[in-house]
Amino acid sequence: MTTRLILFAAMLFWSFSSYATTASRLFTTSRCFDMIASLQYFDKIKDEPRFKSLLGDSIFTRNLDRINDNVTASKLCNFYATFNGNRDCTDSCTMFFSDLKTNNTVTADEAGWIKNIVSLQPELSYCLNAINDAGYPEYWSQKVKPMLEEYIESYPVSDSLLNTIHAAMTDFSGPEGLSETRSRTYVLNIDNAFNLSDESFCCTPLLLDPELEKQFRLDFLKVYTHENLHRLNISNALITKLKELKADDFYRENEAIANNHREGLNEAFVVAAEVYISHKIGRRDAQSVYDEFKEYVDGSLVLAPIIYVHLNEKRSDESLNDFILRLFDNGTIKVGNVKAQYDKAMHRLLDDVHRSKTNE
Repeated sequence: MTTRLILFAAMLFWSFSSYATTASRLFTTSRCFDMIASLQYFDKIKDEPRFKSLLGDSIFTRNLDRINDNVTASKLCNFYATFNGNRDCTDSCTMFFSDLKTNNTVTADEAGWIKNIVSLQPELSYCLNAINDAGYPEYWSQKVKPMLEEYIESYPVSDSLLNTIHAAMTDFSGPEGLSETRSRTYVLNIDNAFNLSDESFCCTPLLLDPELEKQFRLDFLKVYTHENLHRLNISNALITKLKELKADDFYRENEAIANNHREGLNEAFVVAAEVYISHKIGRRDAQSVYDEFKEYVDGSLVLAPIIYVHLNEKRSDESLNDFILRLFDNGTIKVGNVKAQYDKAMHRLLDDVHRSKTNE
């Protein structure tokens, strides 16, 4: 009996160690990303004694409002990642934003979203320096990092499941191919998730809470799959097709709802792809597929179910981008036909739900 208990304990220890090793390779933290995100999430830190005085600084509050009216934490973190900002030294981070307008690499970039952030340089520099000088590094080390690490260490994730997800994504990506490198996940003190330009992504620690997963149908690995799929290329030709599709009343009305959630455009492609892959490897059942399209962003990504029901027609030598272009070219997606195709797709998915329940 004693030998069996020892063996059982050893197996539990090996299993926990395996999960912990996988988690340590998959998850990390970033003092600088958290400080940058604190601009959007200042409410999370405003009651800390060291930051309270900032609310009495009218220049700080005015600058903070201008930043948050014009850019999101996800864009700012992407900007910082794009130009290889140091992710752990907050002094280096503040210096980067202070010197933004003299950084030739940054100012030479003609992308609209880059130019928008450069235009906010005075406000960004002022606010980030103020937060840093108020003691953000110490605050992060004492309060934020321990909280994030507790979530990371308690989240069970296995190498075999990650291998299955990555194999399915690689197969799905076709000739484009996805890097076999697993995306590094930055767990930040934020309330959402977003991908970064360097094939990593950031997420809220709430996604690593198993109890919240059960209660609210949150699922880190589905989000992980989703954010990885944002690495797939979307061509300017396809974006142009989407913009032209706004001549369709049903699509335009729903796209406006998606925009209010700061979603839209190619988000529907990624949602369709994630649901397809997750269903294929058994991580979504028919009800989950239907619910995702019905509920995600208030069901406004109306192209997602249309694309999803046709994904079995995607050729192995075809990228997601080229497959969706083919749906436009063959008239599956066209102005005046979006609602009919959406209704047809959703009815088909609802039939799948009924069939699955009948077969249980």
